Amino acid sequence: MHPVRRFLIAALALASLPAFAETVQLRRTGNATIITFEYITQDETAIMVKRLDSDAVLNYKWEDLDLDWIKKNNAKVWAEREQLLAEAKAEKKMTKKEAEADPFAQEATATDTKSFLAILSISLQDGLKGINLAQNKIDAVCTEFQIEEAQFWAGFDDLKRASKVAGKNEPIPKAEPVAEEPKEKTPTKALTPKAKAAAAKTKTRSAENQAAEAAAKKDFEADVRAFNTFGYLRMLAEGGTKGKPIWMMLRRSTADREAMKKTFDKYAKMAGDLADKPEAKASKGELMVLKKALENCAESVGKVTRENTAVEARLQTDCRALLTLVLR
Repeated sequence: MHPVRRFLIAALALASLPAFAETVQLRRTGNATIITFEYITQDETAIMVKRLDSDAVLNYKWEDLDLDWIKKNNAKVWAEREQLLAEAKAEKKMTKKEAEADPFAQEATATDTKSFLAILSISLQDGLKGINLAQNKIDAVCTEFQIEEAQFWAGFDDLKRASKVAGKNEPIPKAEPVAEEPKEKTPTKALTPKAKAAAAKTKTRSAENQAAEAAAKKDFEADVRAFNTFGYLRMLAEGGTKGKPIWMMLRRSTADREAMKKTFDKYAKMAGDLADKPEAKASKGELMVLKKALENCAESVGKVTRENTAVEARLQTDCRALLTLVLR
């Protein structure tokens, strides 16, 4: 039983302890004073007792007590302690034994370009959560990115569908050129209270948009991972109108960016290590191309922030290059 739970249960049971409750004698190392307490409970690290002359409940760490003396003078309590330690030791041994027998303890390794791509493809399908809608007011974000909310939810669904595609022979979407957004935006004139009210009235959210947001929030809170790196790569590679909502999501989805970058960095290193092995000579050129494509994606994704709009076009190019290599 968990130590905290054990102590809580014991504390709650104090009021109903019988008059003949078990006692225990304790003393500290280097201190000749011996105190008799009402015994409550113990775990591997501490013992809980109650003073006989008051309702005060105390916890003493075993390391602070004279264990040899307690062992000689409290046979029953000491036997319980030894049992607890034996159980804890057995659990640790079992954990170690299970770890040694765990088939996932050894990560899959690649021997050539084909096996490397197979392993990479699987990792690119690891689930991602998307934008945290509890921290991002969607209508405000859409206004910032100058897209209609309905367009965002369409992109949201597109990303889900794109994330389900894992086949090697799927066609890569034709790219639409992405224009760089200006780094500085012309400041807008402050609206009067009347103008603000009129603007709010014209931007009343539809029932469909509100329902879509409610469902997405529920999925996020339930840790539903409906997206993956493949989906992001496909949608960002497509760019243009369809890619814009995904670009918006990526800029607001810190956890997804970090997970994607970690994957790209990991496999870039793996490709480089594999290329250096003598038996991989025939694939060395291909592996080095893959390594560079992964490094480029990692660098571009690493530069994406809520404020930075200068890497969108490069990210589109890097996503297309990697997809071309992985899905060939």
